[in-house]
Amino acid sequence: MRRLPAAVAALGLVSVALVGCSSVQTPTCDRQTVPGNLANLISVSGEGESVPDVSVPTPFTSAGLRYADIVTGEGTQVVDANQLVDIGITLVDGETGRTLVTQGYDGEAAVGTVALWDSSVPGLADALLCAGEGSRIAVSFSPEQLADAVPVAKAGGGSVVAVVDLQKVYLSAANGADQFNESHGLPSVVRDPAGRPGITIPDAAAPTEPVVQVLKKGEGPVLAPGDVARLNYLSVDWVTERVSQTTWDDSPQPLPITEGDDVIVNALIGQPVGSQLMIIVPNGEGADAGADVYVIDILGVDSPAG
Repeated sequence: MRRLPAAVAALGLVSVALVGCSSVQTPTCDRQTVPGNLANLISVSGEGESVPDVSVPTPFTSAGLRYADIVTGEGTQVVDANQLVDIGITLVDGETGRTLVTQGYDGEAAVGTVALWDSSVPGLADALLCAGEGSRIAVSFSPEQLADAVPVAKAGGGSVVAVVDLQKVYLSAANGADQFNESHGLPSVVRDPAGRPGITIPDAAAPTEPVVQVLKKGEGPVLAPGDVARLNYLSVDWVTERVSQTTWDDSPQPLPITEGDDVIVNALIGQPVGSQLMIIVPNGEGADAGADVYVIDILGVDSPAG
């Protein structure tokens, strides 16, 4: 069975049974913070692209998770745990005021899902929810919250203060405008309220030539050779009507955009971020050979290394 290029990991099998047609927009939410006296006690200076200077009155204690926006970003919001973010983060020991960790500054990419970051710094997902790209957020954690976290355990059991810069927030799903396509004899694509797609295979023979349709047209940066795109994708076998690959249960995957003979990569070149494509790739010669049907959401482009 044909798979996406090697740069994209093939993930576990799931089943999807959806019918009909729907259209969704990328969800948004209202930002609610739990500041306590955090914003009044700590001082943060510096630009969001460089390591901030964080001053914490010692000993600083936090009875629970507290977070406040130092800078409110107006970009793409964090709305999903499997959404990719590129952050700069500084962790400070509340007992001593000593900086424990800095990561993601000065061109050092720190891209991961919100859920992955939360597994390393428990409670961070709550602090990031509904925050927009460009935000700078102060977060304090009780000793119990980060007791087992690494390398925060070096703090010696006290409270920890984090300063998080949301340098980039990738889309959670394609958010472009719906496009009209002639779909006679072709699969239909539906989406749940969060934008996750499903594919319905028609009672018809698979195409014998590749088919590319733009289902949603985004307004973001256009993919070009040399880029590394971040994608969510779903593929279904035309004959069995079963899902063969999906990233939606895990995390979006990177795909280097290179010129060549690959049908999928060639279809992505020139498409803007926010777009969703359906790509049908025949498995061989003749109508009985079947095909793989891909639905691909373009969620962002990695920034080049600085």
